[in-house]
Amino acid sequence: MADGWRQIWSDFRNSLSGKPSNPDSDRTVEPPESADNHATIASGPPIATASPEPPGSDPAAAESMPDDSGQLTESPPSEAESTADSDQAQPAPARRPTLGQYVASIFAITTIPAALVFFTSDYFADMALPSPPAPNVVATFEGGQITLEDIESHLNVLSSSTSSPGPMSQEALLETVEDLISDQLILRWAANRKPEADESFQHAIKHINENLNLESFADQLHTERISISESSIRDYYDKNKTRYEGRRFTEVRDEIRRTLVAEQEPAFVEDYLEKLRTSGSITRSFDLLDVPAPSQEELETYYRQNIDQFKLPRRAIADELEFSASQFGPKAQQEAASALLSIQGGATFQATAERYSKARFSSRAEVPEGSKNPDWDKNVFALVPGELASVFQAGGSYYVVRLQEVMPAGAKSLVEVRPTIMTTVRAQKEQQWFAENGEKTLFTIKGQRYSLRDFYKEYEEASLRDQFEGAEGLKRLADALIDRMLLVSDTYDKLLDVANKPLADETRLRLLRQMMEQEEVDDRIDVTDEQIQAFYSDNRDRLVSPPMSRIRYVRIGLGSSEADASRARERSDEAYRKLTGAVPGSDFASVAQEYSEDVETASKGGEFPGWIGESGDPLGELMSHPFHEAIQDMEPGKVGKPFELGGSIYIVEVTERTSPQQLILDEAKPFIEEYLTNQQHRSMADELQRRQLQEAKVQLYPQVLEKYLTRAASREQPPSP
Repeated sequence: MADGWRQIWSDFRNSLSGKPSNPDSDRTVEPPESADNHATIASGPPIATASPEPPGSDPAAAESMPDDSGQLTESPPSEAESTADSDQAQPAPARRPTLGQYVASIFAITTIPAALVFFTSDYFADMALPSPPAPNVVATFEGGQITLEDIESHLNVLSSSTSSPGPMSQEALLETVEDLISDQLILRWAANRKPEADESFQHAIKHINENLNLESFADQLHTERISISESSIRDYYDKNKTRYEGRRFTEVRDEIRRTLVAEQEPAFVEDYLEKLRTSGSITRSFDLLDVPAPSQEELETYYRQNIDQFKLPRRAIADELEFSASQFGPKAQQEAASALLSIQGGATFQATAERYSKARFSSRAEVPEGSKNPDWDKNVFALVPGELASVFQAGGSYYVVRLQEVMPAGAKSLVEVRPTIMTTVRAQKEQQWFAENGEKTLFTIKGQRYSLRDFYKEYEEASLRDQFEGAEGLKRLADALIDRMLLVSDTYDKLLDVANKPLADETRLRLLRQMMEQEEVDDRIDVTDEQIQAFYSDNRDRLVSPPMSRIRYVRIGLGSSEADASRARERSDEAYRKLTGAVPGSDFASVAQEYSEDVETASKGGEFPGWIGESGDPLGELMSHPFHEAIQDMEPGKVGKPFELGGSIYIVEVTERTSPQQLILDEAKPFIEEYLTNQQHRSMADELQRRQLQEAKVQLYPQVLEKYLTRAASREQPPSP
């Protein structure tokens, strides 16, 4: 039965949602989530946003995705979509990814009564399921078992880390069984791997436990340590009645208490720390953090020894129109020739580019020799400045190019690269300094020694170089570490580590899972250039850069009450009337300066300094991108209607929008590599868990869960009238 575990589990879950068993169905691989799924904006967006579907794209194409072979297949609705209308679904405690990635699909769970009706049938009768060794045993594996009591204990641990656990749902029960089986697979792996011998693992576990204790301490501050009197809460309410207009004291009491706690917290923590510092018997030798600065001679020596890093090839400065065969098809060469005739007749590259919107236009682009196709270099570098090349082919495109100038090969001067060299040499000197002085004591707390090497390890692992630069920055970091260690020691004295042990054990399992997948899966992934090329060839039409927009806007905050929001809407309507000509003599710049609450952009007439658009990842999961969705259909040059988003009202005018452009292979390569990496990860992780399940001889007893759910449902049924 171990080989049939996966199908029994899938059948059991399907039965709860009233779906038939389908053992032969193939999985559809979903596209990976993009780590860069956000707006690409030059200097920060008006609000934080995520990346949407490209406007104007084919909806059918958006709903399809490459399968394991790189071909496009229709993707099924996601679980979130299939359950969006279920008002009866119970919230499950937060859980880590487990066998849900291994099981072919995880279906939504319908209401308990409907599931029980299905279970009263003889659905499992023909499966000849073995009897459990005891009535409370849900699953067995080599060397152990999982019981209903284990499930409840596990749920209690997870519920303790969430603010509103709610009652246990069917989905939570099923996911918990997955969690516990997955935990056993991880522990079997760890028993052979013995990660506790790794210093990095020990270090990570130490920090995890410390952070859990500090979080408990912070919770105590808000619930026990900082005292807020009832009279203080009432007094705050009376003084701020306009903020809480329409809300009774009892409705806002807890909110006010949290506000007052937050106001007192900084002073309370500082006083608390000062007491710990006084009793901590701290000694400091911070002169050890005075790392000698790089000398001019050291900078010059590094520059001479690494001159190859700073060499520059010849660079062509050119105007260019690229006619891609993927965009223009067999007419690419003909269209390029037509564009060349227009330019030879006196038209500018800019004007010609506007006629051929699908062509990729670059003005005075700096192109290093060797960065493009060799045929491009051969044709362009043979020109003299000012010369217009005949149409030529390079790779899959035809080009019209005018060479403006050629910048000779050379090397950047020391002055140009001094900041880069300074950073590199300073880091080298730091490493040498801390290595030579690593055993010296930086500080002590209650006699406990903390070496310079210990400090530098924290500094490097946490990537704190940018936040704590130079000797003074290192000393501030050392003081912060002392405060942290004082608080951590205090939490141990208060036995918070004992209270947090179940959650710490749970977190340790998560870390072990990451280690297992890193070593058994991620380190073995190999995406080749041949695979990337094949994927690009099969999916070229989908690999386009999204359109980008320049905007100017007015932002008006909605405030914290309905009265504030009403006034904000009145102001936005007034501003919109002025912008659309209802009030003569108003232009966008003056309206932005009068109404917009974004001081920086308002002073510039509402102009946003950058392009707004998608991440540029054409294979990333299409997610909601509220701000871009709101402006993507606006016609350039016209003021859009006000819309509300993120606690503000926006009035936006799109001043310019680019057209989608076909990505060449080099541009698409990072996205393809990420997609194929995730694809291999899923496949190899599935195979790893399949192998582990077989080796562990996992046996599931669905009938025990059925009876448990039946009893739970009967307890929750309201009494008959």
